[in-house]
Amino acid sequence: MRRPLAQQVKVGLVLALVLLLINALVSYRNIRRVIENERSVSHTQQVLAELEGTLSTLKDAETGQRGYLLTGNENYLGPYKRAIAQISTSIDSLTKLTADNPNQEQRIYILQQAITTKLAELEETIQIRQEQGFEPAVEVVRTNRGKQIMDNIRQQIAEMKAIENSLLQQRSKESRASTQQTLLTFSIAITVNVALLALVYYLFRRNHLQTEQEKETLEKRVSNRTQQLQAANDDLEAFGYSVSHDLQAPLRAMHGFAEALLEDYSDSLDELGKEYARRIVLSALRLEDLIQDLLAYSHLNRSELSLKVIDLTQLLLEVMNEIQPEIEEKQAEIKIQSPLPQVLGHRPTLVQAITNLLLNAMKFVKVGVRPQVQVCAERHDNCVRLWVADNGIGIAPEHQKRIFQVFERLHGQETYSGTGIGLAIVRKGIERMDGQVGVESQLGEGSKFWIELRSPNDGSTHNIASRR
Repeated sequence: MRRPLAQQVKVGLVLALVLLLINALVSYRNIRRVIENERSVSHTQQVLAELEGTLSTLKDAETGQRGYLLTGNENYLGPYKRAIAQISTSIDSLTKLTADNPNQEQRIYILQQAITTKLAELEETIQIRQEQGFEPAVEVVRTNRGKQIMDNIRQQIAEMKAIENSLLQQRSKESRASTQQTLLTFSIAITVNVALLALVYYLFRRNHLQTEQEKETLEKRVSNRTQQLQAANDDLEAFGYSVSHDLQAPLRAMHGFAEALLEDYSDSLDELGKEYARRIVLSALRLEDLIQDLLAYSHLNRSELSLKVIDLTQLLLEVMNEIQPEIEEKQAEIKIQSPLPQVLGHRPTLVQAITNLLLNAMKFVKVGVRPQVQVCAERHDNCVRLWVADNGIGIAPEHQKRIFQVFERLHGQETYSGTGIGLAIVRKGIERMDGQVGVESQLGEGSKFWIELRSPNDGSTHNIASRR
């Protein structure tokens, strides 16, 4: 089964990281080996240099001894004395440098004995020259004992140098091999990692392109589905509007015939028949209100709204005049905090929304309680929020979103009359004007409904078509 691209990318990244780690470990080991080999080569070169220096020091001592024997001038003993002081340090250095090589360590011991013998021979001839003169000292030299000791020292040093040269060649060879191996390993690792990174980049690109294609396909599907839903919604709204509109004629006929029955045939009907006729009239009136609200709600969905600057103070006066009969009937007290600011809105729609809020504020109060309503506004950012506060029965928090939906009623028709569409009309109308609605309320503590619209000072164009 083929793995998804995202999983392939993850596998490629993990493999690249693993190879990088292996390369780091191998490179570290090879570099350490190179360093150790270079250190060994340097160590061998130090041994060779120390051996050469030791032999040179002995030659200086021997030269100083011969000069003194020939001339008797103690100035020639300067190189001899310096050599005597330095030779001990050279032997100690050789002993430390060859401590890792038992074979060389044994040869150093033999060399040290030969050097001690040579130094004793030199000291002896110098002492004879000082005490007995030239001829006795020369006789000792002519025995060739000193030459034999020096030849033995030269041979010892030559053999040690041969061993060290052999080690030097071997270690140099190993060092070159380690360096080449390190470079080869590093080159192979870099090549593999570059190839893997190229593969990961390729997979990333494929994954990105595939994601973009899937996103584009999904967006097309969403767009098509949205268009289908919009078409279905438009058809449904048109159907609802048509049905609501067409129901008005038979409803008016039913209403008119019921009233005619009560007026013209009242004497022929008993009390039960009159009650039935009155119920028909009330039901017809209730259905007519419902149809009118449905038509108003459908009209908000279907019409294009042009937003203009509206003075809320003037608009509230207009609304108060329209609902004055209801205010007098309820004996309501409505206080408006003037002056109110201006907003961007559609005047008929805003009149309908505020009218519905004020009528609700007067309607949903406890029996025997005089409705008290307060209207005020506040500015924040580039918006104006209009508040309508009442002393009504309040709304539980869990129902505060439901009440703005169509046909959502929290109380029976017998308790509080209405169609259940009033607040839905408010929400739809305010949203069509690019605004928002909400409520703050607690049961038994009244409600504070608010609508929020844009301020004319926000820099927007005033005469614009509202979005559907």
